[in-house]
Amino acid sequence: MKPKQESNTAFDQQVNFLKKISFFQDFDDHELKQLLAVSRWLKVPPGTLIIKEDTLEKVFYILVKGSVSVFITVDQSQTIELTTLATGDTFGEMALVSETRRTAGVKTTSESYILMVEPDILNQASVFLQLKFYRRFCEILVTRLIAANKRMGDLSSQAAESSASKQTQPRPVVPPRPQQPPQKKETAPPPDPLPAQTPGAPPRKIEVNVSELPPAPKLMAVAKAKIKRRIQSNLELAVNPSVSARLASFLVGDCEDIRKFSELISCDPMLSAKVIQQANSSFYRRTTTVNSVPHAMVTMGIKNLQEVIAQETMKVFNEEELFGGFGQLADNFWLHSVAVGRIAELLRDTIRINISEDVYLAGLFHDLGKLALDRQQPLFYPQLLRPDFIEKDICTSEQEYIGIDHAQAGYWLGEKMGLPKPYLDVMLMHHTPEKARENVLLTGLIHLADLFAKDKGMIMGKEGPPQSLSTAFGWIIVQEQHRPFIDVNVDNFIRSFKVELERTWGEMSSLPLT
Repeated sequence: MKPKQESNTAFDQQVNFLKKISFFQDFDDHELKQLLAVSRWLKVPPGTLIIKEDTLEKVFYILVKGSVSVFITVDQSQTIELTTLATGDTFGEMALVSETRRTAGVKTTSESYILMVEPDILNQASVFLQLKFYRRFCEILVTRLIAANKRMGDLSSQAAESSASKQTQPRPVVPPRPQQPPQKKETAPPPDPLPAQTPGAPPRKIEVNVSELPPAPKLMAVAKAKIKRRIQSNLELAVNPSVSARLASFLVGDCEDIRKFSELISCDPMLSAKVIQQANSSFYRRTTTVNSVPHAMVTMGIKNLQEVIAQETMKVFNEEELFGGFGQLADNFWLHSVAVGRIAELLRDTIRINISEDVYLAGLFHDLGKLALDRQQPLFYPQLLRPDFIEKDICTSEQEYIGIDHAQAGYWLGEKMGLPKPYLDVMLMHHTPEKARENVLLTGLIHLADLFAKDKGMIMGKEGPPQSLSTAFGWIIVQEQHRPFIDVNVDNFIRSFKVELERTWGEMSSLPLT
């Protein structure tokens, strides 16, 4: 009972702290406790960077006790202090209404107690608490707007007085430096369909002259709702031309090799998604969800399936537009998608997991959002051919340059297509399985399969520092969801699984196009 009493005492002390701050002057104890339950109480030492300039972060801070410095950086090294904030002040307010980049940094100048409020979590509190909180927030914004207008008026008056008393020399106008148009790279003749990789051969390496790459895109600050509308209004994405060419002979007359037909469809993420979408449409009046290509073939019938595939493969896709026209990126994308699906199947069978969803298809779909994002910002993915473009990880860079990452894009795309929920969860959470609340085991398997594929060099491009396999959160999920695995030594399992993966890698990392 003692730890609980101490916890309650600390909670009451936090409430008393908040009651002394003007922001919470109209809040009662119950509302303050509600607020504490949906926010984070931080004890921060002096010299800690709370907000970094030019970052995307949807968080609002209340300085419960202490002091912070608000600053901007000039010339990449020199900082200019704009103001200092003390107990009771707030900062980062714009994150409550708009997910824009931070225009200034904030650093503690003394030991501080800070309340960190995330709008998405705050919205889970009671309506009355939200109304009171946002009313106080609006009062702060209005007060600061009035103060800003006053300062602007004072500056205008000073400028007028200065110009009247002192004649200034006109400054010469420096013409802008002409911008060199990007050189158009010479396009090589189209490659032959992707050959099956020789068993035991090393992964295909990316070889490109960096000077041929397009310029890096500018950092974006586009509203997520706008990006979502763009993605969900364009569901016609690229199909692997090698798979499309191989499927041509299966689309006329009777299909003599249904198994091969199914295998070829399953080699392409977009074709598989379209088939699943059609099979689950109201036209077929299914009482159960279709979640695999073979199941879809039975539901639709071969003739209907041939029509759907023919429509998709006959659509003209300009290969020069996909991933900036760099065929290596496209090839690596499709091979990585297939490899993750196959590795996930091997993991499932090796660990002996009984799972109802199509594990291969979940792996095939996991990066589907990259096709959608490439339509939004064609200059981004070619930058993965630069050795030092990604500083942190691929998702962070996508958010900075496009506005969202491929995980969110895949979820929105799959949601609009009506794909089964397990595949949506995998697309959204395969980089952050610790956040998964549904289809947790499936998400954990795809997370691990993705890491094994990258460990083998089967990646689209330079996607940032490699993540450790042994410390991946997916192992925790497998141990929690599959009890027989709880006593397994993860490091030993990884070593033995790599041996098996090496033995079957030729099959894992190739497309059955012959």
